[in-house]
Amino acid sequence: MENKIILVDIEISKGSNIKYELDSKTKKLVVDRILYGDFVYPANYGSIPKTLDWDGDALDFLVYSNQKFLPGTQLNARLLGALEMIDDGEIDTKLIGVHNDDYRFDHIKSLDDLPQEWLDSIYYFFSNYKNWKRLGITKVSKFLKYDQALKEYKTCQELFNKYKDFKKSEFLKLMMEQFPEKYQK
Repeated sequence: MENKIILVDIEISKGSNIKYELDSKTKKLVVDRILYGDFVYPANYGSIPKTLDWDGDALDFLVYSNQKFLPGTQLNARLLGALEMIDDGEIDTKLIGVHNDDYRFDHIKSLDDLPQEWLDSIYYFFSNYKNWKRLGITKVSKFLKYDQALKEYKTCQELFNKYKDFKKSEFLKLMMEQFPEKYQK
């Protein structure tokens, strides 16, 4: 079976301490915040166009690579799995993959093929990077295998197709009513 190839908009370069977000209306990168202390993103971080995650934003994607990609870059990523987490009471899944157009990663087909140290750094980063705001604001549950990650991707495509014209606040209110298990507020 071939892994799904997904177009990813890179928002944050690996090693950056600047949290950018892609404004869905203007399509411009906006500085959201500077990370606290010595925290830097352990991976290239982006989002997937035409998806809507349970937090009301595009579905996030972490790209494992030796390269740092500039914010605003689009690339093809090969889906491997995901990191399941809760951010301030909302499901905020991070899909994980590798840059598909880098031949050095052709052998990587699952999360098991990635260095454990890198997976540990992802887990640690997302468990702690917002603790300066409020202890425990993020809770990382577990890594998800490919099939579960693909299901989440397809669900977020369906959410986008159905609710793309909703304001974020309207979308969240409706989702909290219809899918309370996705929220812990």
